[in-house]
Amino acid sequence: MLTPSGSAPTWLGKYVNRIDARITGRFGDGDTSLDRAMKDALSGGKRVRAILALLWCEALSNNSETAMPVAVAYELAHAAALVQDDIVDNSDLRRGTKSIVSKYGLRSALLASNMLLAQVPTEISEYGKLDPSGETLKKLFEVLGESYGAAILGEFLDLEMADKNDVLETEYESMIRLKTGALVGASSASGAIVGGGIGRDEIVKAAYRFGEYLGMAYQVRDDLLDVMGDQKALGKPIFSDIRSGKKNVIVIHTLEECSQEDKRFLTRLLDRKEPFEESGIDRARSLFVQHGSIEYAQAFASKYVEAARSVLDSVELKDESRAKLLELSGYLADRSY
Repeated sequence: MLTPSGSAPTWLGKYVNRIDARITGRFGDGDTSLDRAMKDALSGGKRVRAILALLWCEALSNNSETAMPVAVAYELAHAAALVQDDIVDNSDLRRGTKSIVSKYGLRSALLASNMLLAQVPTEISEYGKLDPSGETLKKLFEVLGESYGAAILGEFLDLEMADKNDVLETEYESMIRLKTGALVGASSASGAIVGGGIGRDEIVKAAYRFGEYLGMAYQVRDDLLDVMGDQKALGKPIFSDIRSGKKNVIVIHTLEECSQEDKRFLTRLLDRKEPFEESGIDRARSLFVQHGSIEYAQAFASKYVEAARSVLDSVELKDESRAKLLELSGYLADRSY
């Protein structure tokens, strides 16, 4: 079982509370089933994308509040993506409770995800008042459109890989760069843009790369938790991705290292549609450990964290902002849920 190596940064709570307060203020009053579905979709979560937007804005301007609208916009986009992800994967649980599709049904889940996405441009449009030239709006919408399109393509590739028996590590890397790295990178870059990044392309690109690498590390950690995490802490069944036949770096590495007999077993496990038996999960876990695939995936995630940190070395930032970004990267890479 995976355990965290550190606790959440002491300063993190105040950022999360500010984000939650704005989200509650925007979506806390309605009482239709659609309103409730939206509120449930937005509840909980680590607010990673929003926090990164605030931190990068603060790093450039000494004031994170300017980034609040775009931070919330990325939380809305992320929540919509999670609802759609649960629809595609037919997932019953999310964050320890029923998923939106399980609780409200397919039609309401689809409408809730669409309504969440409909609010994204409304949030971003606030920057039209701050920059009459339109340059900030133009850049924000460019980054959002490209990254959300990338995330959808990444989700498609993830599903496509589930139907293949042989998946290369490079294919997995490309998929997580799109599926998870793109939106985390975009939220970081957007925070830099509204913090004064217009005309400072190098620092905006650096913010994007930092977030992209951190998002990739985050995804690898998710994949580790799916096979070795604690089900109660995760709030969803373990092996949920493997039950869908998805190929993560742990599976890919084990399939490359194991015997033909064990490879046949894992392939059958990934292809099966009926419920898993505990003996099958235990055997798969044993193979992951036996072939060093857990340590391999941990090193894989660490590679991306170090890449993110090296990006910070290429730009001038206040010591306090640099320290927060470094601390956040370590915490996210070692989380247990």
